[in-house]
Amino acid sequence: MKKILIVENDGFLRDLLTDYFNATGNYKVVASIGDASLAPTLCSKNQVDLALMDICTNDDSRGGIIAAGIIKNNFPHIKVMLMTGVPEADYMKEAKAAGVDSFIYKTDTIEKLLEAVEDTMLGDNQWPELLDTPLKNFNFSLSPREQEVARMICCECLTRQEIAHTLSISPDTVKTVTSRIIDKVGVENIRQLISYMLINEYFK
Repeated sequence: MKKILIVENDGFLRDLLTDYFNATGNYKVVASIGDASLAPTLCSKNQVDLALMDICTNDDSRGGIIAAGIIKNNFPHIKVMLMTGVPEADYMKEAKAAGVDSFIYKTDTIEKLLEAVEDTMLGDNQWPELLDTPLKNFNFSLSPREQEVARMICCECLTRQEIAHTLSISPDTVKTVTSRIIDKVGVENIRQLISYMLINEYFK
């Protein structure tokens, strides 16, 4: 039975992945955490076969990439797979430079994730194609405050509470501003907002 370490800052998704892999009968999740900085130590203590890590974690917006580099440097036999909901080409480049074995988007199904994990364990590394060519024409206009909040969401991976603290406003105000941004951009949720803004290089 292969041992997996899961690093995911979303508690609900972390529990979902843990239950899913344990239920397969072929994998055992030996640790499930939100801070990537703890991953190397847990790998050394638990004889991990695969580290499945989100890029944006509780401790750093690129925590998964940083931890991946440490793991591959110290434990080259451990397979490392990164996952993200943000289709940012730089993430993929940094992941390859860190020695990551495979890379997957969170927009894929959990069944596809399992397939990618199995392929990775067999030495068949999985890397997605880069997504759509960026578009430069925007048919919406964001206020300075909306741009500020959008940047914190999309580029810094900050939570509503973190944005509120940084801007000295209430979480409810952040929620209202975020809803306005989503409406103006014409997407349905924050995940789609992040994907759209980064694919189309809105902040460059």
